[in-house]
Amino acid sequence: MPLEPAPLRGFSVPPRIPHTVANHLPEWEDNILVCTGRAGEFMRETSYPRFRIQPLLQKLTEVIVATLDPAETKHCFLFPTAMQAEECRSHIQVNFPSSACVVQCVTELSNPPPGHQVFAVLFNAERNGVFKFYTFSGNGLSPRLAELCLLRRAGDLRPTLSLPPAGSYFSEYYKRHSPLDSAEDAKEVIRTRFSGMIDRGENIRGVPGASPDDVYLFASGMQTIWRAHKLLAGTVGSEDGADNRKVAQVNMLYCDSYKFLELPSSVGYHFFTNETLDDLETLLETGTPERPAILALFTDFPGNPHLRSADIKRLRALADRYNFPLIIDETVGGHMNVQLFPYCDVVVSSLTKLFSGNANVLGGAMMLNPTSRFYTQFKARMEATYEDSFFESDALVLEMNSREYKERVAVTNHNAEQLSEMLYPRSVLGGAKGSALQAVHYPKYRTRENYDRCRNPLAGKAGLPAFGYGYLLSVTFTSLEAAKVFYSALTCFKGATLGTAFTLATAFTAIAYLPDRMQWAEEHGVEESLVCT
Repeated sequence: MPLEPAPLRGFSVPPRIPHTVANHLPEWEDNILVCTGRAGEFMRETSYPRFRIQPLLQKLTEVIVATLDPAETKHCFLFPTAMQAEECRSHIQVNFPSSACVVQCVTELSNPPPGHQVFAVLFNAERNGVFKFYTFSGNGLSPRLAELCLLRRAGDLRPTLSLPPAGSYFSEYYKRHSPLDSAEDAKEVIRTRFSGMIDRGENIRGVPGASPDDVYLFASGMQTIWRAHKLLAGTVGSEDGADNRKVAQVNMLYCDSYKFLELPSSVGYHFFTNETLDDLETLLETGTPERPAILALFTDFPGNPHLRSADIKRLRALADRYNFPLIIDETVGGHMNVQLFPYCDVVVSSLTKLFSGNANVLGGAMMLNPTSRFYTQFKARMEATYEDSFFESDALVLEMNSREYKERVAVTNHNAEQLSEMLYPRSVLGGAKGSALQAVHYPKYRTRENYDRCRNPLAGKAGLPAFGYGYLLSVTFTSLEAAKVFYSALTCFKGATLGTAFTLATAFTAIAYLPDRMQWAEEHGVEESLVCT
């Protein structure tokens, strides 16, 4: 049960939390409206910045457009760096070649804090089509930066982190934790925590030389994935000039990863599952050590939302034999539960989820494995191209939020496992006859041997009291109608994110896939009746 009544449809969850990334979606159909671009009909207050332009950012955008009064362009997106703005323009030029598009520096109009810039991309292409770039790249201006710009334009130069007010969710947390004095110090602490360093100078990542120096912070988890693909394109993908090799995937990735891989301008991807790894190997045999058949292989560990874990040991052996990099998204597993560096070349993760826990800031991280055969070229490329666009206020909030990451891992491991143990025997898959509950998806019950093989044996040194299977589980039903009734009856908060320090349910497939993509999702193992919590 929630600690207080759920807010009205479309309002932020938890209630009264500035910059929260979730809105209450109490009914199944609400998720479909969000997925089909109709969130503006009922969304109130804040929102997940990649799914909808956050209200503060929308207000600043309207101010900029009204001041510029552009003649040939009617839409505008704002970015914190020229590189991000130029990437957006490039996307528009390639995918909407007949449209007008200009990039303009609007720093003076925006009045950001010293040391920051703001760039506007003005265009007349179809807005929803261009908004996909916003969604899949994770680029864009931080809502906290937009807030400060608006305050400064009104003459208020005082800094603010917009933390929860007294008496609201998490207000006691911020009584216990005060922000650091320096955003640079906060970023260094975040890098250190994510790198697996613990108090005694040890590292729990499982490979020698793992260091905060190999962690790169980004403004969102999706931006991290986008930059991982850019890293590949600039290294293993450019050794012989233009490269049309596809990446390969094992099991379903996070849904937004497909948005840029499926663009007409993209070469696409190969899709495999745990059951079709022999087909992957057949494909790999068509390449050479100098030019592997694939650019790289991606997998989530465990997968989101089906919680299946890939056979990482076999994938590592294939990567060694056929000379391609293996990139793993560890958002759901987390480095305290699973130790992936002995198997992969690069780890990516959304820090918006359990690492933050409080659902009021976006962030992401990429870490290079210093023992990887690709480390030297990956490191050189990152050092040459990386730009830090992670806004200072967001870093200060994320650092505070991540101070109790270890405690959240322990609690959510326990709670999710207890819930899975309660539900599994009541499911058809668990042996129950006549149940409306078809299956419980949790690493303990889905490809458990693959997950157990990657358990982090050093987590105890970091203070994790017991090994766990993570904070996310999902359930499917024998009919879509049963799923809708179940979802509607839930009394917890309901919205579109995960890894929160409060119970949150999501009608995942309904909000993640457009109706015309539902059959594709089902064919790739994600049922329409799936609910995550």
